[in-house]
Amino acid sequence: MRTKSLIIVGFVILFVIFGIASAMQWQYSQEIKEISEYHKLMSIPSITVLQHIKMNFQEMHMANMQLINDGLSEKQEIEFLEKYEKSKAELNKNIESYYSIAYSTSPNGEYLASQETQEQIVDCVSMIRQSVDNHDKIFEQYQNNEIPRTEIVTLLEEAEIDFHKVIDKNSSMEVTAMEIIQSDVYGIEENMKTVFMGSSIIAFVTAVSVISFTSRFVSKPISGLIDTTKKIAVGDFTKMDTTSLNSDVNEIADSLNKMSAELENYKSKIIMQEKLSSIGELSSRLAHDIKNPLTVIKVSLDVIKAKNPNLQPDDLEKFERINAAMYRITHQIDNVLDFIKGKPMKFVKHPIKDILESVLADLPKSDKITVEIVSEDAEIECDFEAMKVILINLAVNAMQAIEGMGEIKITSKVRGDKVTIQVENNGPSIPEDKLEKIFEPLYTTKEEGTGLGLASCKSLVEQHNGRIIAENNPTRFIIELPSKMKH
Repeated sequence: MRTKSLIIVGFVILFVIFGIASAMQWQYSQEIKEISEYHKLMSIPSITVLQHIKMNFQEMHMANMQLINDGLSEKQEIEFLEKYEKSKAELNKNIESYYSIAYSTSPNGEYLASQETQEQIVDCVSMIRQSVDNHDKIFEQYQNNEIPRTEIVTLLEEAEIDFHKVIDKNSSMEVTAMEIIQSDVYGIEENMKTVFMGSSIIAFVTAVSVISFTSRFVSKPISGLIDTTKKIAVGDFTKMDTTSLNSDVNEIADSLNKMSAELENYKSKIIMQEKLSSIGELSSRLAHDIKNPLTVIKVSLDVIKAKNPNLQPDDLEKFERINAAMYRITHQIDNVLDFIKGKPMKFVKHPIKDILESVLADLPKSDKITVEIVSEDAEIECDFEAMKVILINLAVNAMQAIEGMGEIKITSKVRGDKVTIQVENNGPSIPEDKLEKIFEPLYTTKEEGTGLGLASCKSLVEQHNGRIIAENNPTRFIIELPSKMKH
């Protein structure tokens, strides 16, 4: 009886210990849920909106820089003014969104941000608006001839730098807040470890078997949570197994997995946005400086050829090589600009054959590569220029991939309400490990490539509600599009 009573008391003690431990574990899981909710409703939206504000301001700044050029036509000035106004409207909208984030509430109706954080966001909004107003005021003074042309570019760039300092400062504040929250998660996990290690020690006094069970049921999963949290803290966004016998641990692991996935995804987006933002800042400045000399070279070559009708074949071949080099440079510049500017689509019905023939007419001429077009007699509702950009990009890539003599075949087929356009060549195959990556921005397999040509094609195809894939044997790109857009 005594032994039995001790066993009963021991199990009662274990039950109480495990009951208290489970309650604390549940409380910790709720705290982690709250932290995940803060990430979802506060931190991630804040940084995202700040990046949008940064991009809107950059578009406004680029439009102003273009308007300073004396060589713009009246139509171009109107287009840049419209682009400026649209970007400013989006910027103001995003500023209001960022302001409202400061007063976001949890499902319980409580403010997610502390009073200090709210004041920082409000101050940041005020500084952003002041920077935008200062930028506009400088440009307005230039338009009123209060600032000479020799000074306007410097003043606008200084205003741009001041604006980026404000955005970067607040972005750093948000990232720091996320790191602090991550430290809080680590502290919670440490507390959980302490609680369950204590329960294991008490259980050891009661019975070795209970200790063994507790270690297997609680301690190991908690150690896994701690290890996962440490890995996340150093940038290893690993995932935990959620098949533990302890449902509370699974719940915490699921919350950590979701938070880890969101952080990894957002980290990738920030890196890509920074890369694309840098391209946007440089491309608008370089495009004008590069295209003008190319035009001068092309015109000069045409003049030389016109004045020298008796040029030798060797000289004509050199001229063709120069023309090909200029076309390649122009093609790379256009790839960058097409990817960045993202102009709105104009969907109109066009015969597919007209599109393909226009593409053929604009392709660089080659004595070594033949281009064949096979098109069915059908129409497709699309943006004519966008479809040309897509197909010219794919055809030029095929020309560059073919070594020596080769063939390119562009075909179209209509099946029901679907249109399939295929660009096929007899060049070398695309390495299998690169097939999944070739449409990613900035990824290229060519030394002279920008890494934006295929990314631009993918973006334009998706704007037509279609998809594009690459295959080998033979090497080909397949575009699938609806024949009619849904309005």
